Amino acid sequence: MIAQLTGTLVSKKKNKIIVDIGGIGYELTVSLSTYSELPAENSKVKILTFQHIREDYVELFGFSTQLEKEFFKLLISVSGIGPKTAMEILSNTSLSGFKRAIVSGDLKTISNIKGIGKKTAEKLIFELKDKIREFNIPDQGIAISSSFSDEAIEALRAIGFTYFQSKEAVETALTRVSKDASTQQIIKEALKDLEKK
Repeated sequence: MIAQLTGTLVSKKKNKIIVDIGGIGYELTVSLSTYSELPAENSKVKILTFQHIREDYVELFGFSTQLEKEFFKLLISVSGIGPKTAMEILSNTSLSGFKRAIVSGDLKTISNIKGIGKKTAEKLIFELKDKIREFNIPDQGIAISSSFSDEAIEALRAIGFTYFQSKEAVETALTRVSKDASTQQIIKEALKDLEKK
C-alpha cells in the first residue's frame, strides 16, 4: 500500500496531479483544498496518499493533511460512497462545515453538495453522526471567524462562484478584515477580488 509520496510536482490540473519519483510519474486525484495547498510545478512535494484497488484498476488519491486523508477514509466507509464521491465532498465543503452539518443533521446543506442526493445525505448523517464526533478539527488561527468564513464561502457559491474561487477569496479577505468581522463583511471584502477576475 502506497501511503506517501515525495518527489517533484511535474503537473497540476485542478483535481489531477503528477508527482515524479526517480523518473516514474505517479498520477493522483486530489481535492480542491489539497490542490490549493500545492507548491508551483517543478517544486519538491510531499503528499499523503490512499491507494484504491479494484479488480481492473488501481487509483491513487492525494491529501495535504492527515486529517483530510482520515476524513476521506471515513467517507468511503459509508456504503454507496466511492472515492470519487468522497473527493467531491472534500472539494465542495470545508471539513468543519461538513462535520457541523452531519452532527446537526443538516440535510439541506449535505444534499446541496454536488453528486449527493437526499437519500445519500440521509445515509451519510445516519452512518457518520457518531463516528464524526471523534474528529478533532484544529482551529487555524481564525477561531472567531471560522464559522463566518464557512458561511461566506457557501454564500459566494450560492451566487455562482466555485468552491475553489470562494475559498481563495474568503481566505484573502480574512487577512484584511478584523478578527470580529461578520459574514457580510467577509463576503463584501471577498467580492472585491472576485469581481476583478
